[in-house]
Amino acid sequence: MKPKDFTKYLLPLVLLLFLGGCNVTKHFPANEYLLTKNKIKINNRQVSSDELSGYIQQTPNSKLFGLFRTNIACYNYGNQGKDSKFKTWMRLKAGTPPVILDTNLTTISLKQMKLYLNNKGYFHSNIRDSVVYHKKKAKVYYLVETSKLYLIHDFVYSIPDTQLAHFVFQDTSKSLIKRGAPYDSYILDNERSRITNSLMNQGFYKFSTAFIKYRIDSSLDAHQVNISLQIINVVVPSIENFGVMVELPHKRFLINKIFIHPDFDLLQSDTVVYDTLKLSYQVSGADTIPNTYYFLYVNKMKIHPATIAQGIFIRNGSYYNLLDINQTYSQLSSLNVFKYISIQLHEVPGNGPNHENLLDCHVQLALASVQSFMVSPDVTNSAGSLGLQANFSYSTRNIFHGAQFLKLSLNAAAQAQGTIGSANHNQFFNTLELGGNVSLTLPQFLIPIRQWKLPKSFKPKTVINIGFDFQQRTEYSRSISNVAFGYTWTQNNQIRHILNPMEIIFVKAVVDSAFSAQLNKLSDKRYKNQYTDHLVAGLKYSITFSNQMVNTIQNFFYIRSNFETGGNLIYGVNELLKSPKNANGNYTLFNIQYAQFVRPDLDLRYYHLFNSKQTLVLRFYGGIGFPYGNSNVLPFEKAFFAGGSNDIRGWKLGTLGPGAYHNDTLPSTYDQSGDLQLQGNIELRFPVYKWIKSAVFLDMGNVWMRQSATDFPGGKFDPKTVLSQVAIDLGIGVRLDFDYFIFRLDPAVPIRVPYYANYGHWYLTQLNLSDIMWNFGIGYPF
Repeated sequence: MKPKDFTKYLLPLVLLLFLGGCNVTKHFPANEYLLTKNKIKINNRQVSSDELSGYIQQTPNSKLFGLFRTNIACYNYGNQGKDSKFKTWMRLKAGTPPVILDTNLTTISLKQMKLYLNNKGYFHSNIRDSVVYHKKKAKVYYLVETSKLYLIHDFVYSIPDTQLAHFVFQDTSKSLIKRGAPYDSYILDNERSRITNSLMNQGFYKFSTAFIKYRIDSSLDAHQVNISLQIINVVVPSIENFGVMVELPHKRFLINKIFIHPDFDLLQSDTVVYDTLKLSYQVSGADTIPNTYYFLYVNKMKIHPATIAQGIFIRNGSYYNLLDINQTYSQLSSLNVFKYISIQLHEVPGNGPNHENLLDCHVQLALASVQSFMVSPDVTNSAGSLGLQANFSYSTRNIFHGAQFLKLSLNAAAQAQGTIGSANHNQFFNTLELGGNVSLTLPQFLIPIRQWKLPKSFKPKTVINIGFDFQQRTEYSRSISNVAFGYTWTQNNQIRHILNPMEIIFVKAVVDSAFSAQLNKLSDKRYKNQYTDHLVAGLKYSITFSNQMVNTIQNFFYIRSNFETGGNLIYGVNELLKSPKNANGNYTLFNIQYAQFVRPDLDLRYYHLFNSKQTLVLRFYGGIGFPYGNSNVLPFEKAFFAGGSNDIRGWKLGTLGPGAYHNDTLPSTYDQSGDLQLQGNIELRFPVYKWIKSAVFLDMGNVWMRQSATDFPGGKFDPKTVLSQVAIDLGIGVRLDFDYFIFRLDPAVPIRVPYYANYGHWYLTQLNLSDIMWNFGIGYPF
């Protein structure tokens, strides 16, 4: 579109935005009414309107910012006059057709609501609608009067298959159906699925929910029902008598042989001749005898058989188990080397030792592309400082034919940052950064213990990471080298562990004379430490818990706790060997003082889902660090920082705290940090229009020091003053949700400032436009 064309459409667009919802029914025929509201009124607090709203067949057009139905106005504008590309876009993309009240759909909504109430035990409820018409607009009210809730009086089983009945009866303690509980057909469906999964985990491969029936008797008095759960037999045509159907008990299956196709091709001919490799592995501590696998391949195998076997939970000679099948899918997928995974089961002639039926298992695997690379230029905004960045990454899967994943990353960046103590302010991009990183992930633990002694469900991985970063500014140059070696494993679907027994960070810095003079004015060793040579070597353990159910509207918690410690092993060796100390009375490694500390922290989040689109998130974060032994202060890399786009968003990263400290006399302040941090966040997320989302948020917290520091007055943590030093900000964000990524803009303003002495530290009366902190980010902040 040409600029002059854009100008021509600008005024109509503005008018649509502010006036679009005011006159959208102007050209409606006499018998058409715009649906503007649905309201459910219910006499029972035990049934929420949210439960019934999903059955309403028509939903009114959404409003922009809750005020204007600009989508209808855009649609109407696109239908007026001569058609054009712009009007087509307005009609099909920006606009949506008006929702015209259809009373037939209202009737269907009533029927669906009544059916739902019947399923929830409110039989014979009364539901009616009331439509209010006004100026070509209609509001529909659904008036619900529920009956008395029916309760379960008795619950019995009817199972003619005695073998099947044995497995059902031994599991009745887990039944979801209880005598005296309210009748709920959805619970009955869940019980049907629970029994089916239990039986399929006991070898009943062909069993399904279709074999479970319920007989409900609601003829009792006092609003009660009797339930009979029936499991019918398999019905098949008789071989002996044509046209006659006979009942047979359900078959129980054993796994016979396990065939693995490591280079499976869907287009491959059925007549191809495979080479066969028979191998036996004891791949789990639960295996009393080795498992035997038959590898069928045409070309040379590109992945070690043992790596595949470690991901297979199915065991020959054991009963069919659906859980083993699902865990095998999950484990093989976690290797990230297969683009196609399929497990096929085929019934074979013959019987097991106890006349069980037999199944052959075929695991079909196709490798994904081995190599990939990506180049990405970016515009960055780090704590408010603009810059340019370029990233290059190369990755290769299965590099050593054992599903190992190797990734090489290179990055270069230029940034405009405020200078500290230097006379050279002429360069715009005064910060240059070059870095590289190599990581290797292996699908097993690199430890002197046989892998089969560990549970396969752990999904163990070993991660080795080596990185280097060089920073050049007008005041200093600094190189940071890091090495990490660790393990990750999954305890279950909710708990994940990360243990890095070795994390080493080595920092080497060279500063200019002006900046060195500025540093010498400081007495706090932490801030001098980041611009001097130093070493951090330690251990880190993390545990993560999340009970989120994917594709389910259910509230959930997310908890992550970290525990870090550093320098203990080296310090113990120095003490044992009586190593000499430096002039400051500290031990060194390679003539560099190393840090000794302990640092725990906790991140606790609660997600309350009102529906699929609206969520309230509550977050608490707290952490504290203790230097000891060979250190008097925490290393700068392990200190706590407040502010930034994922934290307390009314301040730039590293410009808040510690405590009530603030210094605005310098052209640029040092990164302000602390020994401990307390933080809380409240965020309400809601939709605005299609892929445009929004959020209202409030952040609070600060960082503090454990000891007083002359350079940072008011920075020490004191229980008597801690509440007065809590910073608070308020903001409203815009999120563009494109499914595959979320672009986030979270402007925020400080409303309570610890270093503002007036009005109890409340800053509302002093706010101006320059106080707005514009936070950009990709993805949600938490």
